[in-house]
Amino acid sequence: MPQAQDAFSALERPYTFTTQPRQARARIGLVQLASDYTLENDWHRLAEAGIEIYSTRMAYNSVMTPDSLRATADSIADAAALVAPGLELDVMAFGCTSASMLIGSDGVAERLTRDRPGLPATNPWQASLCALRHLGIRRLAVLTPYNTEVNHSLYRGLQDAGFEIVAFGAFGLTLDTEIPAIHTDAIMAATVDLLAGCRAEGVFFSCTNLRVMAILEEMERRFGLPMVSSNQALFWHALHLAGQQPEIAGFGRLLRTPSTEVVP
Repeated sequence: MPQAQDAFSALERPYTFTTQPRQARARIGLVQLASDYTLENDWHRLAEAGIEIYSTRMAYNSVMTPDSLRATADSIADAAALVAPGLELDVMAFGCTSASMLIGSDGVAERLTRDRPGLPATNPWQASLCALRHLGIRRLAVLTPYNTEVNHSLYRGLQDAGFEIVAFGAFGLTLDTEIPAIHTDAIMAATVDLLAGCRAEGVFFSCTNLRVMAILEEMERRFGLPMVSSNQALFWHALHLAGQQPEIAGFGRLLRTPSTEVVP
């Protein structure tokens, strides 16, 4: 086909180009579980102009036990390597609260940044602890979608982190894929019951798959207490690690409370 090649060579026009300067204020890489239907949508609600999110998913069978959650560690590094290869990122995040707590933040960070050494990394467990401390909360009420086995590990982890747990409620689920179906009315009713007479200084809603972020502002007005959720805290912490000061209205005081530093 020499004639066809010659005809194409005569037709094709080469061009030079200049490179586009970076427009993003922050670029966040995100590794999610395959069974998480909530985190990504919550984050897109929060992302202002100039905040870019690059995400991928990793296999997970949806069964929430301490052993299955710890086992997610085996897939984090391979999933992280798929996040925007070759693109300069500012921070990496992993999207599972209970798995992060069980694996440990150092272990999660090492796997998230194995292909990007030196890059800041966060996870919902680490971010939520930072957020609770930043807001000055010590006496804590906790609401989760988890079963007792996972809840007990979370309870011990929060105690070890220095919090006094004055109330603890749960919806008792074992499958991660069932969590997004929990209605916000049920979350509100559980919170009302949880806070009755317990003198909590704030509430922590654990789990990136729990659809609670949209009602955090309403609950803060109703109860007069700060409300921290995994997705809200993770976004807040990721932006801080990327050198940005979050000032986002409508999703709880955490995202509109200025700070000069993030409490580790």
